[in-house]
Amino acid sequence: MQTNAQPNAETSSPALPWQSPPVPYGRRVLRRRLPLLAASILALALLGPFGTFREMGFAVRLAYWGGQIVSGWSMFELVILVARRVLPNLERTWPLMLAAAYLTVSILQTLVVALLESRLRAQDFLTPAGLAEMYGYVLVITTLVSALPVWLELRDHGVVGHQPPAPPQASIPGGEPTPNRPVPFLDRIPARLGRDLLALEMEDHYVRVHTALGSDLILMRMRDAVAELAGIDGRQVHRSYWVAASAVAAVERKPDGKLSLRLTNGLLVPVSRTHAPSVRAAGWTEKAVS
Repeated sequence: MQTNAQPNAETSSPALPWQSPPVPYGRRVLRRRLPLLAASILALALLGPFGTFREMGFAVRLAYWGGQIVSGWSMFELVILVARRVLPNLERTWPLMLAAAYLTVSILQTLVVALLESRLRAQDFLTPAGLAEMYGYVLVITTLVSALPVWLELRDHGVVGHQPPAPPQASIPGGEPTPNRPVPFLDRIPARLGRDLLALEMEDHYVRVHTALGSDLILMRMRDAVAELAGIDGRQVHRSYWVAASAVAAVERKPDGKLSLRLTNGLLVPVSRTHAPSVRAAGWTEKAVS
């Protein structure tokens, strides 16, 4: 599947904001994660929960909670990185990944805090009962600290706040709008790619637009792009994919019964079980099935 091609910066007109390349990971950390981490560390240092206010000075509390938050965040990022590589293109990937990361990091962080407590405050939590008690404390802090970042991740990937796309309007085949209904999304496509729209593919906070002439990235959410495509004969076949009807060259069926669409440009698009009924109802499965 051709998802690793980089956007071509050579256009005949100046680059538009939504045609910018993906924001580097380091910049996303500076813009969103670090401010949230810093606010969480400062709040915990000021409040001093679980006896730290009584037993530690402010500087020590700041270092204590800062170390715990940073270590937990680092483990969370590592778990997410591994999960994204192991579980690509799965329906409901993000909720599953975040839940698994939450539980995994909570367990690992419990061991870290238990060891830290035994060294700093001579409290023995390295027993089954002590670890169970510490796990409860860690769950509370992890939930409070991670609630906003997790919600933002789910929102960015269309899991929360998702509105189902409007049903397809009367249209003509292919990627051209009906005469009486303009399609705003087509104006976002770089001129060099033409308007023969084949498919959209979600990539992080971007949408990759596939046309007969190539592909490029556009900065917008998938659900917003789909909403702007009303008037084109096509449909969303997966949380991460929208496909034009004229782009479907063949339908492939896996041994487990799941469908995939082979497009005219060779791209293989998975069909989720959620969207499979609408794909069948549209008659797309009547194409050659292999």
